[in-house]
Amino acid sequence: MSRSHGRARGPALSRAGLAFFVLSTAMLITPIYPWLGNHIEPRVLGLPWSLVYVLGMVAIDCLALAGLYVLRAVDHAELEDDPP
Repeated sequence: MSRSHGRARGPALSRAGLAFFVLSTAMLITPIYPWLGNHIEPRVLGLPWSLVYVLGMVAIDCLALAGLYVLRAVDHAELEDDPP
């Protein structure tokens, strides 16, 4: 992989990650949460839907953070900027 390709991937991945986390935060606040997640029924494994919805969003955020950690786009770009 060339240096320019690595540099282009890092900022693009960072912007996509930021957009994802802004969207996932928006899914947990008004007006989206009352429309999608603020319900008791249906129950999932005995838990109310509102709790399952929030836990699901947290799990999705956790998976996204794990993916960004594995890709380490920011660390990779910083290593290329350091002089030898």
